[in-house]
Amino acid sequence: MKRLFCIWLPAIFMVVASSCDKNDIGPDYPFDIPDGYKLVWNDEFDEGQIDPQKWTFETGDGTEFGLPKGWGNNELQIYTTSEENARIGTDGDVSALIITALKHGENDYTSAKLTTNGLFSMRFGRVDVRAKLPEGQGIWPAIWMLGDNRDIVDWPGCGEIDIMEMLGHDPYKIYGTIHYVDAENRKGESQGVYETSGSSFSEEYHVFTLVWTPETLSFKVNDVKYHEVAIEEGMKEFLRSFYLILNVAVGGYWPGYPDETTTFPQSMHVDYVRVFEKEGFNPAPPPELDIDEETLGPPMEPGIVYNAIKEGFEDLGNVELVVYGGGGEPFVDTSETAVDGELSLMLDFPGGAWGGAYFLMEQPKNLSAYTHLVFALNKPEDLVDAEVKLESPATNAAVFLKDYESTPLTNGFVEYAIPLSDFEGLDLIQLNIPFALWNPTDADGNFVAATVLVDNVHFANR
Repeated sequence: MKRLFCIWLPAIFMVVASSCDKNDIGPDYPFDIPDGYKLVWNDEFDEGQIDPQKWTFETGDGTEFGLPKGWGNNELQIYTTSEENARIGTDGDVSALIITALKHGENDYTSAKLTTNGLFSMRFGRVDVRAKLPEGQGIWPAIWMLGDNRDIVDWPGCGEIDIMEMLGHDPYKIYGTIHYVDAENRKGESQGVYETSGSSFSEEYHVFTLVWTPETLSFKVNDVKYHEVAIEEGMKEFLRSFYLILNVAVGGYWPGYPDETTTFPQSMHVDYVRVFEKEGFNPAPPPELDIDEETLGPPMEPGIVYNAIKEGFEDLGNVELVVYGGGGEPFVDTSETAVDGELSLMLDFPGGAWGGAYFLMEQPKNLSAYTHLVFALNKPEDLVDAEVKLESPATNAAVFLKDYESTPLTNGFVEYAIPLSDFEGLDLIQLNIPFALWNPTDADGNFVAATVLVDNVHFANR
């Protein structure tokens, strides 16, 4: 049986809770240590149950974490703590953490997401994860990291390091990616791709590695480097500490959605997670966090969202504007071109990726007395479709612009009046997102760069 080790960490690492025993610490490890490194944290998944002093679960659909339902990616699964979705088990002669995605009914899926948030974080070093991956259309396993300041600064300003992601329809290819806010307050990203010419990643175990220094982030498979990113001036996220995440998602904008070819259950088997630091390494302190510097877009003017809401319509209460996406989230400003009041809200979509903006009410409201959502848009001709989405804490529903006729107004605006009954299954008694505009596309269904003016948003009886 493998032995477990736990060592109190130096200044560049942080442990909040530990189950260390002095007998666990010793110079003779039952596995090889990379040259020039020492082991600082690991889990060999040999103990029969998931160690609560090493891992915590994130559960639900993402709304409890301030994200749109679907974890910000329109995923389908609900994360649980059930042993059906996450347990320690055997896979042949391997004792492993097994994260399993299950289908329970039509569009009803569960899975698990484990993190070390609040228990262990690292800043620089090496991470090795040996795993065998699930497969299938719409299956999305990931081994990744988020910045410790996720609760302080919005993604991607906290930074994200994807040590391994795989799209289940192509189990011979994995991705190593970073996400951040660049020096111009735009979304930065760098991605490498590794393809295996032998057995697929779902057939055999492979070791996925991140080597992280103050200068570079390097990605490896079975110790073969396939991607390296230099940490430049506008990438301060990667000079701060991160925690680890393991999960299997179902569906989402990037992998697509399960179809008749997808079989369940699908499991990711993790043999071990090992974290090392360089011997004798003493890095400079992390840079101070400047939230404005690491938030997408220029600092947002407080109350800017009210330029899009009909003057005198107060049934929404206090509202804030939130932008989110995978690189396609819009930049926000105001425009003097309007049909209601002096200004409208400007959403400048960069195109090329998914993203959108939504209105978030401070408290859910009962808007069931109304029959229609009404709003005005000024948009370019090549924007032929976009998703209009409403949400409550427990439900969400969307319609698409291309399915509705619009009425011409002044100043290049057109008005849409969408029956609330078209948002099927939506709880109008506890509505907390009364308007959202996602993923503008052209006639071919491609994400389109477009400046959209939004004005006169309100609910009405028609």
